[in-house]
Amino acid sequence: MTTLTERSSPPRSLPDGVNPLRARRALRDLYAHPSLSAADLTAPLLVLPDDAPPATLPGAVQLAAVRPTVERWAALGIRGVKLFAYGHDRSPDARSALAPGNRMLRAITEVKAADPAMAVTTEVCGCSWTDHGQCVLRTDDGGIDLDATYTLMAAMAVQHAEAGADAASPTAMLDGSVRAVRTALDTARLQDVGVNPNIALHTSLYGPFKDLMATNPRSGHRRGLQLEPARAQRDALLQARHWIQEGADSLTLQPVMSTIDVLVRLRADQEVPLVAYSTSGEYPALTALGAPGMLEYHAMLKRAGADIILTFAAEELAVLLAETAHG
Repeated sequence: MTTLTERSSPPRSLPDGVNPLRARRALRDLYAHPSLSAADLTAPLLVLPDDAPPATLPGAVQLAAVRPTVERWAALGIRGVKLFAYGHDRSPDARSALAPGNRMLRAITEVKAADPAMAVTTEVCGCSWTDHGQCVLRTDDGGIDLDATYTLMAAMAVQHAEAGADAASPTAMLDGSVRAVRTALDTARLQDVGVNPNIALHTSLYGPFKDLMATNPRSGHRRGLQLEPARAQRDALLQARHWIQEGADSLTLQPVMSTIDVLVRLRADQEVPLVAYSTSGEYPALTALGAPGMLEYHAMLKRAGADIILTFAAEELAVLLAETAHG
């Protein structure tokens, strides 16, 4: 009787010298897959007031520049944007976040006019619209008004979706917010619109964005709405599972430069799409790497488990990838 061990192929010793799978161009090309492509990238699109001075962050533009910017990105193969709007007429109750024709809604319309196939994810949060810069609404005694905050986030998500957004991203890590957004979308018969909440760690790497978009809290900080870095590996997994239970269908990890270990753990734990967000404070470091280093860094994020990479370097990377492909 032949045993399983006898039927198994004998171990193949590695060749001395040159490995044929690396040495022969035809075999390398056959077995290799692109480590990174423009289709893996999405770009932050920060919509500023018409009188805003020129910004150094890529994708930070006035409303009039949204359409040509998106057209340029689409031509390079970028297939998604995450929209942030500089809030106007800010107030304690963030009422302008729901005003007809506000800056966010006009930006969604402009993106879809530029390219109807461009996937649009919108920030659903109070920080751009409250006069105190908090992500949440407050009670008279300074506490978090949960019901009012849930209502605001849910209404924003529905309004964005009706304007053409494909996914809503509840930004503040407030338990119950994803459920509120998902329920509101379903009730409005927008079941095909995604919910993509953040798994956000407390970090200094949000600084340039917050300064540009004027979303720094007037007092205090947001640590209660973010994960503590020292507990990130454990808490991120717990939060991811919690978001999925509340109705999320994808997740965004931010920042990613200092959380590669968390990304790897999330990928091992979750099957849903993962977005790795290379935040505003990471961008100067990436440019210092130069083109080859920037490509290698973002390819590593994909290898570590990211399905999509949200990065301020998206346009530069897409250009570099196109040049490499034609070179």
